[in-house]
Amino acid sequence: MSIRLLLTALCAVLAAGCSPRTDAIDESGAEVIPAETRPQPLTADHVLNLIAADGAAHTLAVLTGPADPSGYDKVTAGVATGDAQWLIVAQHFRPHADGMYGEGLSDALYKALSKNAPGVLSVLKATGGASELTCESGPDNAAAIAAVTAVTDPALAETRQECLGFMSSPIEG
Repeated sequence: MSIRLLLTALCAVLAAGCSPRTDAIDESGAEVIPAETRPQPLTADHVLNLIAADGAAHTLAVLTGPADPSGYDKVTAGVATGDAQWLIVAQHFRPHADGMYGEGLSDALYKALSKNAPGVLSVLKATGGASELTCESGPDNAAAIAAVTAVTDPALAETRQECLGFMSSPIEG
């Protein structure tokens, strides 16, 4: 009898542990997802922690791989804001980003120029200098030219001049 009782209790415990989780439902009938299980937005701090743990090349590979195909888009959107933390991410990724990922990062840095020219010029200086992709010439780059021209930091003077040189070049095409 005690073995039967023990087996019955064991089966009840196992059945309770294997039962599907019941999620909370709000008043509209929608499932409520607990905050700790909701996807969190990708932040520069999160990416920098990944870089510190796994290296820039590996982190870039993960963000451009099949696990999160939109991960790199979030990075370039962050870099384009000109935020200092995202520019640090760009500085880590720039040496490793090539092809369409390099072009995407260059485009994001160009967009950031008018918002944080000293920050972008610092990234360019630390990663090989200005290029025609990061310092585009074109009819609608007046804000970027003005922002770069306003940079007076002597440490950025050479990179500033390189960038302005690319921005004032005739448009090819």
